[in-house]
Amino acid sequence: MDMKKIKMILTNSFHPDVRVYKEAKYLVSKGFDVEILCWDRENEYKNREIEEIEGIKIKRFFPYAKYGTGYKQIIPYIKFIKECKNYLKDKEYNYLHCHDLDGVIAGYFCMHKNCKLIFDMHEFYEGQSRKQKIKFIIRRLVNLLQDKSHFIIYVNKIQMTTMKQENRNKLIYLPNYPESQNYIGCTKAQSDKLRIAYIGAVRQYNELKNLMDACNNIEGVEVAIHGTGGAYSKLKEIESNYNNANITGLYHFSQSVKLYSQADILYVVYDIKINNWKVSYPVKFFEAIITKTPIIVSRGSVLEEFLKENDIGFVVDGSNVEEIRELISYINNNRHLLNEKMRNIEKIQFHYIWEKVVKNLDEIFR
Repeated sequence: MDMKKIKMILTNSFHPDVRVYKEAKYLVSKGFDVEILCWDRENEYKNREIEEIEGIKIKRFFPYAKYGTGYKQIIPYIKFIKECKNYLKDKEYNYLHCHDLDGVIAGYFCMHKNCKLIFDMHEFYEGQSRKQKIKFIIRRLVNLLQDKSHFIIYVNKIQMTTMKQENRNKLIYLPNYPESQNYIGCTKAQSDKLRIAYIGAVRQYNELKNLMDACNNIEGVEVAIHGTGGAYSKLKEIESNYNNANITGLYHFSQSVKLYSQADILYVVYDIKINNWKVSYPVKFFEAIITKTPIIVSRGSVLEEFLKENDIGFVVDGSNVEEIRELISYINNNRHLLNEKMRNIEKIQFHYIWEKVVKNLDEIFR
């Protein structure tokens, strides 16, 4: 029997994109031939147009565009779609697995009629905008692409609220949980300091600057912000204004366990006026659970209810510097609270792991 072929479409450069890597790695382990077509829009990997990582084939395309430049990226995006279509026209494949909305748009225009189209919804797309007109357009577009898809992968229930009833039988649940094998044995490195960390994509400048402002000059407190993204450069520019903040930049996902071992609290605070951030469960939240790291979350977010129900951390208004400062000072003066939270985390430590939920992909790929 011939090996079944899966082509994935991804609108980043895969360096690697952790969720996509985890899915692709699992499918390779199940005997599928997996190739990811990536848009390396900032041409970071020009010397690695074709490569293979743990059996996953990577093919990169290079229409140049700068992240965060909005509509200026449309023409390069169209070029990417055309290049994918041209590349796929003489290829045989059984599944076209498209990541995110921009990926499935590309996939719809590239697919051949005999393949199955999979829409892997990593986020709640209409929640990314505050403007009603934009939300309406995104909802219509998402619904259209759901109509065209054979299967729809979703990460949380909020994504179902705007879905047509007739498309719900296409749903496959795949929350973005961490791989437990990467975090087994994570133990906290000893320190006299109270170490507050943010680990992940650095997008929310205001919320992270507020944390830095709140913690500045509190004796015995350190702030570490690990990762890169739209807010990284601005935060790095002001880093020297603070005596206890460290903006470290890009890290490889294999370094995550070390970063968590050096964190006493994980800061998971976003601008909840943006609905997508209000209702999402970021992977770092579950990484904190598996590494027994108490968590600070945004008041009014979906995470608040989960956190209070399990008593595994603290809640704060991320826009209020004084409130953040009061909370950090309180924890700093009552360190025993962290041990209490860690004991509660132990009760659910292995409830949210990738190795269990990834098997849901077997419903699609047979």
